[in-house]
Amino acid sequence: MQGVLLILYMLFVSGLIAVVGDRVGYRIGKKRLTWFNLRPRHTAVLVAVITGLSISALTLGTLLLLNRSLSEALFSYTNQIAQAEQELRALNRQKALLEAENATLRAERDRLKLDLDQFRSQQSAAQTRLSEVRDQLAMALQERQEAEAKLAAANEQLAQVQPGLERAQAELEAVKAEVEAARKMIADLESQKQALQLDRDQLERSLDTAQTALSQLETQKKQLEQEIAQLNQLAVRLRRGELAILAGEVLATGVVQTPAGADPAAVRRQFERVLAQAEQRALALGSRPIPPLENAILIRREEADQALEKLKEPGSWAVRILSLTNRLKGEPVPVLVEIYPNQRIFARGSVLAQGVIQPGLSENEIQQRLLELLNQANQRSQAEGLLSDPITGTVGEFSQVKFLEVVQHLRQSTTPLDVKLVADTDIYTAGPLRVSFLMAEASGQQGTTPVQQAGQIGG
Repeated sequence: MQGVLLILYMLFVSGLIAVVGDRVGYRIGKKRLTWFNLRPRHTAVLVAVITGLSISALTLGTLLLLNRSLSEALFSYTNQIAQAEQELRALNRQKALLEAENATLRAERDRLKLDLDQFRSQQSAAQTRLSEVRDQLAMALQERQEAEAKLAAANEQLAQVQPGLERAQAELEAVKAEVEAARKMIADLESQKQALQLDRDQLERSLDTAQTALSQLETQKKQLEQEIAQLNQLAVRLRRGELAILAGEVLATGVVQTPAGADPAAVRRQFERVLAQAEQRALALGSRPIPPLENAILIRREEADQALEKLKEPGSWAVRILSLTNRLKGEPVPVLVEIYPNQRIFARGSVLAQGVIQPGLSENEIQQRLLELLNQANQRSQAEGLLSDPITGTVGEFSQVKFLEVVQHLRQSTTPLDVKLVADTDIYTAGPLRVSFLMAEASGQQGTTPVQQAGQIGG
């Protein structure tokens, strides 16, 4: 928005510069000067063009040096759009990688499920084998008991039975070994089962994390797409120059006089004249009413009634009409009414700022000193209650032609001059501030006043 304001300001200044250059060329033409064997009229045109180009280049260069944001907005807007598109492509690539990783994780999960099913089958087979071994062990124990019972009765047959007993003991040791091996196998399978469960839990947590990251990337992608769409829409509007009125722009300023016992109808007519000025200003800036409405400015009835009630009080009132929001061409403008007591701030002839200009200074240095005086007058006026522009913070403008005449007069001076900024008329709250530069020798002898301002002063 600041870039749009500066561009509008540049367009306004360019028009003003064209007028200044034309006036300078006109004066050169009246003096019948010739350059490069040109006719006086052509020389005047050439001087006007050179003056306009010089002032325009100086103004644009100053703005670009003092306002880095303006430089970036004018020269790096395309780079910002390209950077946003590059970030969107990077996010799309990250989304594709995450989707590939998600597919890999799902395949790994399926493989682990198959391994878990195989483990469960092996565990079931091991349990079946363990049951068989336990049955065999029970049978062997029973046979051993039977053999020990028969041992007392068959001592005489020990020599014949000894080999069979040794074989039974060997088989018993083998069965015990198988039981121990089965126990170790069961312990190993239990360890593998726990490890697989830990791996499965870790994979599920990784999958949840990946899904969360994917959701965040989708959200960021949508946000970037919305920002890019908004930037493209704003760029189209800026190229078309559709923005007509800025928020807080002053559409009209007027004074309503309410003497004691004044007719309410007369007060209403004065207020309606100020509203009519705002209507004309809004139409000139490109605002249009929406049928069936007839006015380009929109004001709430309650606010208008409150303003009228305030204006009916005896006194002099400064009324200012401001736009509430930025509006495009063809749109109506909602407005706000501000009312201030219209009091005299400066009497005619009051000195608002004063300084001594030494001889031998360059044109730029003299301009800087004069601008400091104008700025002092602007700040003092606002501090005393003079209404300023809410957007620019100034109380008006100063004629560039008159300003340059003062600069030329100071450059030609060979003695120090005391420069004063003096109010031309009584200045009230509603403004504008009309001033003149008065110059006298620093010793106190009054000099000439080559500039009588026909415009207004700004900071």
